[in-house]
Amino acid sequence: MRYKSASTSLTDAYQAGSTIGETLKDMAPEVILLFASITFELEYADFFTGLYDGLETRDVIVFGGTGDGIYETSMTAHYGVCALGITSDGMTKWGVAVKTGVGADSLTTARACASAALEQLGGKAEWAFVLADGVTADGTCIASGVRDVFSFPFIGGMTGDDRKFTRSRLFLNGGNIEDGVAILLASGAMPFITNSASGFLPIGVPGIVGESDGKTTISISGLNPLDFIRDQIGKPLAEADLGILALATYTDSSLERFYLRSSFRFDMRTGTITTFGSIPSGATIRVSGADREQLLKAISSCITSIVRSGFIPAAAIVVSCAGRKWQLNNRGEEEVQAIQSAIGNQIPLVGFPSFGEIGPFLKDDLSYTESYFHNATCVICLLGA
Repeated sequence: MRYKSASTSLTDAYQAGSTIGETLKDMAPEVILLFASITFELEYADFFTGLYDGLETRDVIVFGGTGDGIYETSMTAHYGVCALGITSDGMTKWGVAVKTGVGADSLTTARACASAALEQLGGKAEWAFVLADGVTADGTCIASGVRDVFSFPFIGGMTGDDRKFTRSRLFLNGGNIEDGVAILLASGAMPFITNSASGFLPIGVPGIVGESDGKTTISISGLNPLDFIRDQIGKPLAEADLGILALATYTDSSLERFYLRSSFRFDMRTGTITTFGSIPSGATIRVSGADREQLLKAISSCITSIVRSGFIPAAAIVVSCAGRKWQLNNRGEEEVQAIQSAIGNQIPLVGFPSFGEIGPFLKDDLSYTESYFHNATCVICLLGA
């Protein structure tokens, strides 16, 4: 496997595309992972024309989407484009599929997309990258639908915009898609290792979700959610807590491992809370939070656990919650720097700040949990040669 990353902050769409294409042309990529800010939304046709002109071919899978900025080996930025070229010299088979309609039914749409992608590879794959519209989709249902089809761990995230929560795009072979889910599959020579981490620490007592409606939680332990949370943190919630406060949702009765659900909307009249992914009725939750030091310590611990496994990385993919970027009050460079300090700053690296993350937890024995939908989390995936 060979990898090469590229990025640009050029504002002219055609020039930005051709710059990425020209940079990756010599490696003859089979796949390009492409992440961009939403700034080119009216000029995607020009961007992709430039990309294919720079590549001097259309015989390549282009897969990706928009986020709240970009991560790349040499830069992190609020605005721009980054890409990772991948080639296996024919040793890896690729499958890709996209389905729309996640706003109406995320579970069924994700399941159908996963089935369509897997069918292209004759039912056999070892690695998957899942992206879905971060504005319309329910990430919990996206991950669940994909798990219904895949028996192996997968990574991914929810696309977004620059903190407006109004629209996002998926990219596939020159097209830009709304209200969809897209999946890239690999079968064959695709060595990888992945892990997820947040740094958030639960506080207060556990609660049981009573009633929920999609991504809106209506009651927790007999109280409306805002009253329950107020009792745990000792103060009412404010708008500044949106995207920062999270509910730790436990994966089983042991209460040892949890994924996070970040707040998207508070309804002060009804006391309900809407999160970036649904929380099922009956789930055990705890209010949680993290400061700057805890966020960065979690990243260092996560990447250290991966490196200590003995895996030799040749490239890295980073999908980190946009809320972490906001809480760190920067472009996300501190998280990228923490990763690069462990793997080296010459390793090709790409990624984006997301509106939700998808990935498993790496266990001590190097096996994986199932892949969950997360908020306020960073998912790191290292790819091998």
